[in-house]
Amino acid sequence: MKRKYLPSILCCCKLLIYFLIFDGINEVCSYENDSFKYSFIKDSIESECIDFRKHVLNDSAFTRNRIWGFGDYVKHILFNQRKTIQNNIDTHLKYVEDGVDSYSKQSFSEQRININPDVFKRISLNYLRNIGYLNRNKINPFFKTFYGFRLFAGDGSRFELPNKKLTLKEFGFKENYDKKVNVIFSGVVDVLNNFIIDGLIGRRGVGEHTLIHRNLEKCRRLIIPEESIFIFDRGYTSIELMVRIIEMHSYFVIRLRKDTYIGERECMTSDDEIVQIELDKMRRNQFKSNYLKQKMNIISSLNLRIVNIELETGEIETLITNLPQETMSKEQLEEIYDARWGIECTYKTLKQRLQIQNYTAQTEIGIQQDIYSTFLIYNVFCYSRLYLNLIINQKMRKKGKKDKYDVNQSNLISRLKIDLFEAILDSTKNKNFINNLIKKCTPAPNKIKKPRKYERKKITPRRYLQTQYKLTY
Repeated sequence: MKRKYLPSILCCCKLLIYFLIFDGINEVCSYENDSFKYSFIKDSIESECIDFRKHVLNDSAFTRNRIWGFGDYVKHILFNQRKTIQNNIDTHLKYVEDGVDSYSKQSFSEQRININPDVFKRISLNYLRNIGYLNRNKINPFFKTFYGFRLFAGDGSRFELPNKKLTLKEFGFKENYDKKVNVIFSGVVDVLNNFIIDGLIGRRGVGEHTLIHRNLEKCRRLIIPEESIFIFDRGYTSIELMVRIIEMHSYFVIRLRKDTYIGERECMTSDDEIVQIELDKMRRNQFKSNYLKQKMNIISSLNLRIVNIELETGEIETLITNLPQETMSKEQLEEIYDARWGIECTYKTLKQRLQIQNYTAQTEIGIQQDIYSTFLIYNVFCYSRLYLNLIINQKMRKKGKKDKYDVNQSNLISRLKIDLFEAILDSTKNKNFINNLIKKCTPAPNKIKKPRKYERKKITPRRYLQTQYKLTY
């Protein structure tokens, strides 16, 4: 089934203009324009480093003139190469202009714990604002929507932590814990454009449902609720979650487990009906938010839509939503839920290609910094991919090729991790950053193949990144 991700008419017109511009581009022309600038990245970092005191956890920290200031630490953590701490520091010092040739990892580790990890999430959001994603006054033709709606998927993933005494203590594990040290990471991702909107790492015992409510509280200030649809799998069948999204004036599509709302589903006479969900005492007691619980005291039931969809395997997939039938058809709801797979691809990229679980610290603050700092380079990767694919497919059409092509993602991430790091630290290299990125990444793209399905196999993952054994080259 073909998905129809429709940008606005104005965006389409602007996109056509870009196509016409790219038709006249030759190799000596600059590809940097108002939609794709190196300054978007630089400004997103510097805007937080100017008034940095609000991000410092200790009032006495960063008050004296030192070899490295607050901005140096932030840039180092953002673009570290996931090698040993000392190797990362030595690489950074190559670009320091004042002739400093050494800096100890002990000094770095002691000072980094004074930086609030949330500064890295703010930098990532600044970047999304700069490219126009979080600024509806600045129309950008690259961003996809589904019939005018943005699709956000929420899901959790297990993140493995180093089995170190300090890490166990700060994340709430017992001292001699001898199993895999896993905690839940919960994120919200725009599955059409792949951007990370928010992410949280929890301590031991903090589950997906607790974290997703915190994610939604962060997201409600960043999105247009009436134009947003949140997608969840069977693990998020929660009446409180549905009420939270309704209270936000947004929409949701959630897949139901077979053992939920059995009585209501048995009363259905068709595959697409509005069903009355009674808010009885047992369901009200499941609410953890006192605010939502009090708000629901005056409401006895919710009228929600339940849809049964037969899959190719013959299995019946049941979705529950607050989207009206006149807004989204049954077939469109199926497309919306299929798009949820995008968040699984996001976690795969974060873990395998960006090595988000390769930590350079053992403290809770340091691990949060390593995780949240990955959001920026991931969002830069996603936006660069959208932009480069536009150039690649335009060139392929000139050659008479009708297939769609995608930039080599591994090559793009590799170039960003190296070239962006150098451009941020060396002002002489940032002028041609965009042009060099395009010249290195547009050759040899991958042809997009038709979706293939494989039988899912259960595997037991093992930790392949150890804190004491890191790459040194």
